[in-house]
Amino acid sequence: MKYLLSILLFSAFGNLFAQNLIKTDEETINSLEQNLSYLASDRLEGRLMGSRGEKLAYEFLIDNFQSLGLTAKGTDGGFLQAFTLSKLSYNNVSFSMSRKSFEKVLGGINPTGFYPLSESNFGKIKGKTIWLGAGNTTDYLNKKHLDGKILVYKLADKNNPNNKIGLENKIDTAIALGAKAVIIINQNADVLEPEFKPFFKNHFYKIPVYFISHEFKIDSIHFDNASVELNIDTISRTLTGHNVIAYLNNKAAQTVVIGAHYDHLGYNELGGSTYRKIENEKPQIHNGADDNASGTAALIELAEVIKKAHLSKYNYLFIAFSGEEEGLLGSNYFCKNPTIDTTKINYMINMDMLGRLDTAKQTFAIDGVGTSPTWNTALANINIEGIKPKTSESGVGASDHTSFYNIGIPVLHFFTGSHYDYHKPSDDDHLINYKGELSVIKYIYNLVYNLENEPRLKFTKTKDTHSSTGSTSFKVTLGIMPDYLYEGKGVRIDGVTEGRPAANANLKRGDTLIKLGVDEVTDMQAYMKCLGKYSKGEKVKAIVVRDGKEMEVEITF
Repeated sequence: MKYLLSILLFSAFGNLFAQNLIKTDEETINSLEQNLSYLASDRLEGRLMGSRGEKLAYEFLIDNFQSLGLTAKGTDGGFLQAFTLSKLSYNNVSFSMSRKSFEKVLGGINPTGFYPLSESNFGKIKGKTIWLGAGNTTDYLNKKHLDGKILVYKLADKNNPNNKIGLENKIDTAIALGAKAVIIINQNADVLEPEFKPFFKNHFYKIPVYFISHEFKIDSIHFDNASVELNIDTISRTLTGHNVIAYLNNKAAQTVVIGAHYDHLGYNELGGSTYRKIENEKPQIHNGADDNASGTAALIELAEVIKKAHLSKYNYLFIAFSGEEEGLLGSNYFCKNPTIDTTKINYMINMDMLGRLDTAKQTFAIDGVGTSPTWNTALANINIEGIKPKTSESGVGASDHTSFYNIGIPVLHFFTGSHYDYHKPSDDDHLINYKGELSVIKYIYNLVYNLENEPRLKFTKTKDTHSSTGSTSFKVTLGIMPDYLYEGKGVRIDGVTEGRPAANANLKRGDTLIKLGVDEVTDMQAYMKCLGKYSKGEKVKAIVVRDGKEMEVEITF
């Protein structure tokens, strides 16, 4: 599918363009909406790196860049730059016990019946089982010599107040008791079953963890001192991602890079979703309209306007990255395997999540202003339709500008804010604020236009403690989505993930965290610093402000 590109020119820009290039904001918004809605459609199945949906997305991008007359700047003369990611994947699994034996070759995204959990280790295990019910304290009474056994639990029943021990707690307890494997069974069709993931998580349990669905109707009596054999085979699978790279060659000495990642989570095969599915629904497509079809659509529009406006002091390299959701893979690969001389790159602009500008606050984030002394001066000269940037200095964050900062290039990251739908199937195109995104695109273009008359930017290092869209590696997580555009004291909560410590402590969207333990939480940096002090299982008192009043809660990590 291909949508015809239109000329992106904004009436609010005055004399920045030749008279014959002007078009209305309405026409520009229509163009944005067409491109974004296709990228975020179910047809592309969430644009997971290496998937069929990624291929449809990069073909769409190539068509658009070609229609602009941009030069291919990938590898082998094409627009694409391929890179790979090897992931350990579950393959054959088998399970046998008295009078019952099953075997399966895992495939697809939704196998039924029995499968290892995504954090399971692999290998062949033989042993005797011990039935521990729901894993409540009383279930361990009179159970001796649990070490070396295969411990069997049932899933928690949300309707039974005496059976609420979480899955992670059961597995952690089993490991602490010396179990050689864990089997989780479900006896109730109404109980939420864990999702199958075809690939290992980065940090998996030390023992196999096996799940058996209610479909098998296995009674607990089968698992009382039964002889069981489990086998989980693995295979290394290679996922291939593709950056899409287009070049506007003005035969200039230096180049400006403008980028956005176009990949997203697919059906959550590789993890990363903040969604907690209801009952036993099938895996949901994560369309990623804001994250980051919005930034990708903006990339198309900016490529067009810069080409049509004949900006010529610099060359312009437009890159749509893949693999961002798996750890900035595409941008990192480009920086290590560049298709242009990176010493000639003047600066890099990254657009990640531009589609949800708050209509009341009209505030968006710009990270990286400390990476060059030029940025603050240049940004101060831009005023677009009342929108207001909130800036931070760090060049490091959970998006693709970080890869360029790490090789000494000044960067800016544009971001309109977090929201409840982040990394959920509900991040769909009908929620996009197209008028707001248009304003941010105008802002970025004005910046690029103004920098045409500036000398090469000087690079400066920053204190790298801030991150806008992702998370830093901690031993624990609170399970909140912070409001990164909040300017008051503390960290305002923009979303709470079900089943995580914040939700279990009844924290809500709109609460403002001002104290965690003995530490004052004054801002995001203070929050991340004090979060790093805690370990799993610890309890801590926290102070939040709700409806203008302080309240104390106890949080268990």
